[in-house]
Amino acid sequence: MLYIKIGCSFQNDATEPFGEQAEVTVATNFTGTVHTCEKLFPLLRPHARVVNVSSRAGDVEKIANSNLKTRLISEDLTMDELKKIMNDFVSAAKRGTHKDVGFPNTAYGMSKIGLTAATRILQRDIAKYNKNEDIIVNACCPGYVDTDMTSHKGTKTIEEGADTPIYLALLPPQDGKSDQSVPKGNFVAERRILDWTKGF
Repeated sequence: MLYIKIGCSFQNDATEPFGEQAEVTVATNFTGTVHTCEKLFPLLRPHARVVNVSSRAGDVEKIANSNLKTRLISEDLTMDELKKIMNDFVSAAKRGTHKDVGFPNTAYGMSKIGLTAATRILQRDIAKYNKNEDIIVNACCPGYVDTDMTSHKGTKTIEEGADTPIYLALLPPQDGKSDQSVPKGNFVAERRILDWTKGF
């Protein structure tokens, strides 16, 4: 089991320029998670489960550029393409033109859009090259949890927030079965698969 909860979010009253917020947030939430996966995936054993903690804040409908949105939700999007999109967001944020080119005005949300897209790619690629090993990668939203990151305004307890990640980490062996109800490369909240490509 590989459970990845690498995350940061600037508070609403943060004084750092948006470009700096975008750079730090994407580097932590997206790049840090993807890098961890790329380094540790070769160590995964058959029936391994990988859980990336994403968020409903990563709503693809926040992207105003229809071409960009189409590319992000494409089934054949590559990791290199996704990394370029995320780098383009950071560069545009530093220039102050991110909204002009159709990116959302939220560094945290964009970082989680990238993470959910990356999870789909990771599942697709690992299934392609390790097709008989039953390795499953998913992204999930634990919900609005009472933590330091939410300034303790969250409505869920730590235990409630842990429910979906634990569910995904303990998915039973599939042994060649193709059960569509079992999440694989999906975005999951409250143990339910949500169609991330259509927004929340």
